[in-house]
Amino acid sequence: MNYQNNKDFAEAQYYLKMLDDFCKTGRVIMPELPAQVMPWNTKEDPLKDYLVHLFNLKITIATGEEVQKFMRQVVNSKIKAKVFYDCVGKFVVECVHHIRFQRQRAWTAFHRAEDVLSWTSFRRMDRQVWHPLLNQLEQDYGADGFDKPFFVRLFQGEGASKSENWERLVRDWKDCIERQTLGKLKNFIAIRQNNFESGLIKMMNQVTRNIKAKGIPESRAVQAWELMSGGWTETEFERRLNQMKIQDRYPEIKEIVAKMGRVADANGKDRLTIASGVDMKMEHSAGSDIEGITVGDDLNSLLPLELAQYSDEDMEGLFIYKYRTRRLQTFRYKSEMAKPSRKLGFTHASRKGPMIVCLDTSASMYGTPERVASTLISLLEETAEDLERDCYLIDFSVNIHAVDLMEKRRLNRMRKLGLQIPQSSDESDAEKPQRQSGASHLPFIGGGTNARKMMDEMFSLLDNDGLRYVNADVLWITDFMIPEPPRLLLDKFKEYRDTGTRFYGICIVHEQDKAENNSWEPYFHHIYTITYRPVRRY
Repeated sequence: MNYQNNKDFAEAQYYLKMLDDFCKTGRVIMPELPAQVMPWNTKEDPLKDYLVHLFNLKITIATGEEVQKFMRQVVNSKIKAKVFYDCVGKFVVECVHHIRFQRQRAWTAFHRAEDVLSWTSFRRMDRQVWHPLLNQLEQDYGADGFDKPFFVRLFQGEGASKSENWERLVRDWKDCIERQTLGKLKNFIAIRQNNFESGLIKMMNQVTRNIKAKGIPESRAVQAWELMSGGWTETEFERRLNQMKIQDRYPEIKEIVAKMGRVADANGKDRLTIASGVDMKMEHSAGSDIEGITVGDDLNSLLPLELAQYSDEDMEGLFIYKYRTRRLQTFRYKSEMAKPSRKLGFTHASRKGPMIVCLDTSASMYGTPERVASTLISLLEETAEDLERDCYLIDFSVNIHAVDLMEKRRLNRMRKLGLQIPQSSDESDAEKPQRQSGASHLPFIGGGTNARKMMDEMFSLLDNDGLRYVNADVLWITDFMIPEPPRLLLDKFKEYRDTGTRFYGICIVHEQDKAENNSWEPYFHHIYTITYRPVRRY
């Protein structure tokens, strides 16, 4: 999708980048200005100024000290950062909609100003033409800085015939139009500022109280918040939290996410390593601490011969020379042979690979497996976002459907803020029938299971996507009731395991269908098993 064609998104992304950086770091960071998207005067930007004001808003605490109100909250609490991002993001999008609407209204005025430059010289010199124009401009833009007396003096005499004077008029006219448009945005923000800030604080406090009252971990609340499709309601939040409770019933979910969340060293091509320890050379003992004879300048270990030279006045000069050159003969002791040692070296850095999730969406995965898979993938998405790793989903049954989960997550977040982003072909549901479960945000196709297409797609990612999928973590979510694919595909498992790819599986089966041995185990680093008992309803 070409986001530059979506003007709301293109204009909002500058402010949303500011907001995202603040939620992650607690600092106000000005992104590079996309001049091709925002070519207007950047010296005055009411929305940016308001965001800076909001980010730096201070309150006085009990000790009398002034602290930044939101900075500490978004940095110390992920759920507060999520609430802050969504609330402020929606406000940003409202302001972008408003400024674009005002610019569309000003489009006619801009073109009217440009049309003046095409007037004939006779029309320009006619006072009955240009004087009423100046009166109209003073009426429309006098409060925005239009200087009518200046242009009246400029057009006196032969001034009305000069092209540069009319160009000056058009330039000032357009500047006044822009100032008027920005002034309307300022008023729009000022009218809503107090209610917005008080609503933001109320929302953050309400979510925090709700979490504390229920005694749930913050990570669980973050997952529930991301799954909410609309605005905050306590009922919807409670429903999403109930979906997350399945993690407590099946601890394997968190265990597999921890495995998939490995962090590789990605600091450049190579990294300097220091190996520390003890350097010791062991030789046959002589029955005492004395190991042998060596040379040096240790006066406490001198041989009797050297002491004799030192006591002889004629040999004293030779002794001093040997001492200065560290050539005195001394005893060598074993107790002095074990010394701390450090060794510098270079080891190859490894990339931070992505996660590839292969989800079985056949008929056998309905019900509890579906809910487990939904919760697991939700947790994987959150982990991938925290670790800044790509996450790719391949759902398969009789056919396959591939989705970039991080891109889909980002687009869904933009839609929640109010940006009208059209569905891409990858997201379209027209080509494939889907059943949307009330407990799942994942598509389930039904039918049988054919792993061959899925494996072709999985290995295609690993083979043909450059270095993007190096050191990938691959997870299969299935009941492993899968017909065995051709041997050529199975042999590729070992090939990729040897090059850093890790394969994990989670087998979700009815307790009566649990098998003693899984024929797929030799190809995976580990396969976790979740057994469930279907709920009977009468």
